[in-house]
Amino acid sequence: IPNGVDLQLFDYYPITKKNVLFIGRFSKDKGIDILTKLIPPIMSVKDATFTAVCPYGAVDGELKEIRESIQKMQDKYGERLKIINKPQDQQILKDLYRNCQVYIQPSKYESFGLCILEAMATGRPVVAFKVGGIPEVIGDSGFALTNRRGFIYKVKELLENKRECVMIGKKASKRAKKFDWNLIAQKTIKYYEEVKK
Repeated sequence: IPNGVDLQLFDYYPITKKNVLFIGRFSKDKGIDILTKLIPPIMSVKDATFTAVCPYGAVDGELKEIRESIQKMQDKYGERLKIINKPQDQQILKDLYRNCQVYIQPSKYESFGLCILEAMATGRPVVAFKVGGIPEVIGDSGFALTNRRGFIYKVKELLENKRECVMIGKKASKRAKKFDWNLIAQKTIKYYEEVKK
């Protein structure tokens, strides 16, 4: 039985901004290392912006190098590149989903991917890697890719094609309804009743 999504909080909202959104820990498991390769192509799209919510504490080694590299890009691109390094409450996350055109999840492993589901419920196409439970969540209403080059290409392509984003986003929102907490709760109760017999 999968996780569920609060469809009253995360509901469909039309695309109004040309923004890419990422939410995840500042770790290589969450694919933070792809951002240094992904940000420049995003910035090459006229009026595009990028927002990352990636909480972190002290970083060292390779993560420190990644953080410094992203900081240089922040200095270069200014307000177009926003890195939020503290966890955010659900109301702020709701607004962030609404203010993006594409949601990305470059995780190297993800058992389920709740952020993916919240983005889908909001009506956003998701670009992710084909790992763990991600393909099962996305189905045919997003993009589960196998390599970095394809990932970066797809994000840029979607940013340049709002019409496709709207079309895929509507499918994603419809698919997210299968993960409504009310349905998941009923499945859970049914499962326990069967186990009890």
